[in-house]
Amino acid sequence: MAMKDLGPAERFAAGAIGEPGSRFFFIEVTANAIVHSFPCEKSQVADLAERGLQLLAAAGLNIDEAAVEHLVASGLEISDPESPAFRISTIAIAIVANEFITLVFGSEEAEDEVRFIVTAEQFRAMALMAAKVVASGRPICPRCQLPMNPEGHRCPSSNGHHI
Repeated sequence: MAMKDLGPAERFAAGAIGEPGSRFFFIEVTANAIVHSFPCEKSQVADLAERGLQLLAAAGLNIDEAAVEHLVASGLEISDPESPAFRISTIAIAIVANEFITLVFGSEEAEDEVRFIVTAEQFRAMALMAAKVVASGRPICPRCQLPMNPEGHRCPSSNGHHI
């Protein structure tokens, strides 16, 4: 298994490319002025945001909220990657010295891993934006709890009738 250490990240973002219902999710890490794009699942972005925010709260880190707001305002949108890295299959998070967060992304197919470091402010800003991106998907059907397309859907709880 090959481990690549990117070092401290200059930018850390998670988001989606495309329209709701046919979006592709990515996590972007910019380190040493190189953008690394990692394809992943929507659920991985949602879990990273949710569990990461829980981890930050439980650790009681002193987070500069003004810096978080500045990062969010500066734009954490992702770009359509020209050559994405491996698809993420595992994510590990650790808090180091009550100041930095180390993340490790792993790939089962290529048996590769990449490690990088972000600040608590970078992580919180990414998590807040990622949660918004995940929530901006298709509306949920009130009957079956499945995503609905803009033109509606054939609801299983309505015997397949169009809603």
